[in-house]
Amino acid sequence: MNATAAQLDRIIRMGEVIARDGIAAAGIDVLLLAHDARDHGVDEIVIDVLVDEAAPGVVRERAFGRVASALISTLDRRATLSLGEALELSSPAGAMC
Repeated sequence: MNATAAQLDRIIRMGEVIARDGIAAAGIDVLLLAHDARDHGVDEIVIDVLVDEAAPGVVRERAFGRVASALISTLDRRATLSLGEALELSSPAGAMC
């Protein structure tokens, strides 16, 4: 499993925990997601709401949805770019696709 697939799997599992038990049950996973999201340039304000334990649970859960969506979109773009680079490197020089 590559890093992108592992991150996607973790986000899906987090969503399941949050849906079943609420955002407080996600604990450290929320902080890890926030760290990944910051590393990938997701909006800081939404990340701050996600990790704010004083914010109402429903507000943090909506922030989770926004952060997860933005992060998945970023990971998807990077995976597509990586695939494109790999295909470009594997094709003979000057070959037309």
